[in-house]
Parts: sequence; C-alpha cells; structure tokens
Amino acid sequence: MFGSIKYNLSHLIDFAGRDARQTFWYYILFLVVIEFGVSIAMSVPLMVGIFSQAIEAAKAGITDQTEIQNMMAAQMGGWLQHTVWVSMVLGLAMILLFVAAFVRRLHDSDKSGWWAALPIATKLFSMAMTFSVMDRMQEMIATAMQHPEAGGMLQYQREMAPYSLLSWTGYIVVIVFGIMKSTDGPNRYGAAPVRF
Repeated sequence: MFGSIKYNLSHLIDFAGRDARQTFWYYILFLVVIEFGVSIAMSVPLMVGIFSQAIEAAKAGITDQTEIQNMMAAQMGGWLQHTVWVSMVLGLAMILLFVAAFVRRLHDSDKSGWWAALPIATKLFSMAMTFSVMDRMQEMIATAMQHPEAGGMLQYQREMAPYSLLSWTGYIVVIVFGIMKSTDGPNRYGAAPVRF
C-alpha cells in the first residue's frame, strides 16, 4: 500500500504508462482518507463554536429558543464561506493529486486518458455551483434555523438535487474505469502495469 502511495506521489505529472488496479485503488484510498480528515478538521471548530455559543447563551439566561437559533445561524453563516473556500482549495488539490493516476489507470485498460476529463469536469462544475449559491445557502440556513416548520432546507435540497446527481457522475466514471480489467501484456500505452 505504501509503495503505491509513494509511487503515485512521485509521479503526479507523469501521464505516460500504466497502473494496475491495486496500485490505483490504494492511492485513491489514501486520497479519500486525507480528504475526509481535512473535512473533519474543518468541521470541528464550527461545531465547537456553535455549541459554545449556545452554552454561553444559556448561561447568560437567554431562554428564547428563537434568539439562540438566530445566534447559531449567524455563526454557521460566517463559517460557511470559510468552509466553501477551504473545500474549493481542497477539491482543486485532490484533482491535481488524482488526474495522472487516473490517466495511467485508463491506459492500463487500453482507454484514452481523455476519459479523465469527465470526472474532472463534473467536480469543477459542482465546485462552481457551490460557489455560485453560497449566499443562497446562508439565507436558507438562517431561514431554516428561524422557521424550521417552513421546510426551507427541503426546498433548497430539491432545487440542488439535479446538480448533486451530476456531480456523482464523475465518481461513477472513476469506479467503472477503475475496476476494469488490465489488458494482458503490453498495449499501446506501454508495457505491463506498475503493481505494488
């Protein structure tokens, strides 16, 4: 596993050659763990801040639930922009770490590396959509916190569902091409694939 990670990290701009399934999937697992860890690290300060504010409000004697919810919504809105920017930077970094390995994996099953454009395009589209609706997300969070009975978040989720589904298309492409069988022997992209 560590050989696969080291190999892929040292070949970030090497689009030539072939990578076996095992080499590719160990590296993808590594990227997923890194992305998950960074996401958790980003969300912990947000949750601590929100709950600290609610506890402080309770200690101060504020008993009006709406006022506490408004304070929590304001805290979430401020963190939302920060989280979106960090997520975008993380997403771009993951694309850069991913693309060469996926192209080599495509080559191993005798497919053109241009197939890698599909998951990259869907990821970039998803990031652009998230950025374009950031203000609307903040409004929806505030509205949902103040009036949970109105169902504002459900309406927002229904509106965003087609874009969310489109973003999953890239993951499906990666899974389908990532599990394809290697071509036996050499192919037009090189000799036998790199295995770890």
